[in-house]
Amino acid sequence: MHGLLIYYFSGDNRADEPVTVDSEVALDDVLSEILANPQPHPTVVYAEIRPTIGLPGLPDHQLKFDLDTQHHVGAVHLFGPKDFLEAGVTSGADDTTAWIALPRQTDTWVPSDVTLYIDRDTEFPKEATLQLSLLRELLHEFMRTGKRPICVG
Repeated sequence: MHGLLIYYFSGDNRADEPVTVDSEVALDDVLSEILANPQPHPTVVYAEIRPTIGLPGLPDHQLKFDLDTQHHVGAVHLFGPKDFLEAGVTSGADDTTAWIALPRQTDTWVPSDVTLYIDRDTEFPKEATLQLSLLRELLHEFMRTGKRPICVG
């Protein structure tokens, strides 16, 4: 199990300092807190196990998610280098690339009129809508592996 750094809004926490979680229980507690507090921006997550780059030591990756608590759905955007992929998974990217998590064909897609955001001006495609249980599974996998989760497309 690896630690995650999670930037989100809650009470006095203005998402300027991360909350570190290093267990499944702690991750579930933070998810509950995120669900209970409106998020004016997507939540940002980094895996502590991943390398950093440059002088300021910035993470080489990023996972962001937005939620709609009323409809019990979310969407996930990931960014990282080639080694962010699990072994045996290929990408046409030269160096770094971005992915939007999609439900697997076996998952039940949740059609809705929900609009979720990658950032303030960019909407997730409607087919990227994930049930919250799948988003939770994705975050747990990310905490275990430090790689792009494969529980989604």
